[in-house]
Amino acid sequence: MTRDNRVSIVVVTYNSGEFLGRCLATVTDHGAEVVVVDNASPDGDAQLTRREFPHVNIIEQRRNSGFGAAANVGVAATTTRWILLLNPDAWPIEDAVERLVEFAERDPGLGAAGPLLFNLDGRTQRSTLKPPLSPAALAAWAAFPSAVSGAYTVWRRVTGPFRRKEVGDAEFLQGAALLVRSDAFAQVGGFDESFFMFGEDADLCARLRDAGWRVALCPAARFVHVGSGSTQLDHERMYRELLRSWLRLITKRKGLREAERARRWLLRALRLRALRSNESRDRAAASWLAAGPLGKLLDPPE
Repeated sequence: MTRDNRVSIVVVTYNSGEFLGRCLATVTDHGAEVVVVDNASPDGDAQLTRREFPHVNIIEQRRNSGFGAAANVGVAATTTRWILLLNPDAWPIEDAVERLVEFAERDPGLGAAGPLLFNLDGRTQRSTLKPPLSPAALAAWAAFPSAVSGAYTVWRRVTGPFRRKEVGDAEFLQGAALLVRSDAFAQVGGFDESFFMFGEDADLCARLRDAGWRVALCPAARFVHVGSGSTQLDHERMYRELLRSWLRLITKRKGLREAERARRWLLRALRLRALRSNESRDRAAASWLAAGPLGKLLDPPE
């Protein structure tokens, strides 16, 4: 197999098990360098990689430092012009890696590109997302997640035929499969490691744009993304991390005062939702938000 010296593939894993195996079995067929960063998985992801994929470069972290920090370590171990950051529960369909790289190579001003994402059953996933960066938007997203998600999906479908491939200023590419230009990634300082999990992809896309790079979607490249491959066993904690990440993103983009307003709106929305749903996740998230102050809530988990 001819080695593709244009791109390296970086996979950050934490207790990903069978998903990691399927991901690596697919990407190792594409001729690119593959780097796996194991975030101190207690379930043996590093051992699986060494046993089944001896040609993969495995880096073992001493502790779970979060996705962004581990991804930065993986990127630092590469030397190629492009890096494909790939979740362990995602993999390319056919020649999607090559299509994605060829798409990116044609645009010298492109800092990041993403593929179309699909469920295991072939249904389309959202490949771009719009972060809830206002108090009202964040509260609506928390109170009525299905309605907000559905409205965004309809909007994308209606406007899709009239839009360019470039992702709108208010949107970002999902980090499940994200191709970044190594020079651009280095210029903006890589991922912000204060994001433990979630939101780091939105933050990276925003900072790339701030630095003058474009962010685009490549419809010719298709990837499968299972979703929650490493997070489904700790649902309450991961939901809290998602809320923390949105609040952190609002703080970075709009300031601490606006983020504090968002915390208060979010707290009210989750208390109301908890009354309707009676779910422990909503009650736990509301209790966490009420503990404040915001500065303390933004501290990453230990």
